Amino acid sequence: MKKIILIIICFSFISCSAQMKLNKSKEIDILINTPWKFGENNNIHYTIKNKSNKTYVVDPYGFSGDSYWLFNNEKLNPIDRSRGYYTRHTDEDCKGDLIIIKPKHKIDIALSLNYSEKGIYDLSKPGKYIWNIKSNHSKKNDMPLTCKSYIITLEKKGYIMLEDSIVAKIPFIR
Repeated sequence: MKKIILIIICFSFISCSAQMKLNKSKEIDILINTPWKFGENNNIHYTIKNKSNKTYVVDPYGFSGDSYWLFNNEKLNPIDRSRGYYTRHTDEDCKGDLIIIKPKHKIDIALSLNYSEKGIYDLSKPGKYIWNIKSNHSKKNDMPLTCKSYIITLEKKGYIMLEDSIVAKIPFIR
């Protein structure tokens, strides 16, 4: 009986989370630990896992599409819009930004799953949030196009630009 009580107490202090696959690719996994817990640092990190024998190129700003936030199952409206933008001018800028993921490797990194989303949301209230995302990653999207010549150089070396999509409802809690 004491062992059962001890096991129950131990499990009550363990924080459970699972990894959620966000993308459709069979060779590359983009994963997040869920539910993601907002804290002092709200930078969300994802795990990119290359399960293939190929080297892939991922633009951390290369996802574009539609997204919105739900708070306690109600859609949130943005409180403001981002007025700035990020651009790259040279291959050196691209070399510093683009993620090269070698075969059978994984990395933890920050990504923008919808670079075209310019809304700023109030995510400060305690409760359950869901980020509903539908986006695509392609070398034809606006941000990867700024690195076109560098991406062509990488493709000549045998690297493959990720062509993928995300359709996900990511749970967050505060």
